[in-house]
Amino acid sequence: MAVNTPLNPSFAAARLSESEIRNRVSVLKRFKELLIEQRQRLHSYIGILDRQKDVIEKGSTEDLLAHVELEEKVVAGIISLQKSIEPMRSVYELAVSDGDTGSGIPELNLTLEKLKNEAARRAENNKALLQKRMVLVRNELKNLRSNPYAKRKSIYTDNQSATLFDISG
Repeated sequence: MAVNTPLNPSFAAARLSESEIRNRVSVLKRFKELLIEQRQRLHSYIGILDRQKDVIEKGSTEDLLAHVELEEKVVAGIISLQKSIEPMRSVYELAVSDGDTGSGIPELNLTLEKLKNEAARRAENNKALLQKRMVLVRNELKNLRSNPYAKRKSIYTDNQSATLFDISG
């Protein structure tokens, strides 16, 4: 025998008006869309980090600079989307406070956390690779500056004054 209590989903659904149900459904759909978009952006960010790793190891500084700029844009997009997800998460939690977990929201949240952790791990790996590359470039510059031939002056640079020769005989 089912008892009509606030925790019983059929009782909760019966006391909700049609507009409240539509409102909850729209909140759920919008929140799910934002989470899916965040997942897609994190996937693209991980792809950028993979390509950046190759550029750090083998590419030129111009390629590396381009990847860093691209990474900054993607991270800014992820952060701005995260700023819109957090208030929506609060609205979602209030809307589904009756025990309805929504269609796939917990799974999406779990996937997003895994992707965030993977992106952070790869970013740290790229940071370590970049630091190693910077040490190599600094050593190359130091070797170029300490080149003994670079400090050697031309025999013609000592005396910069004009010289007169008597050719009259």
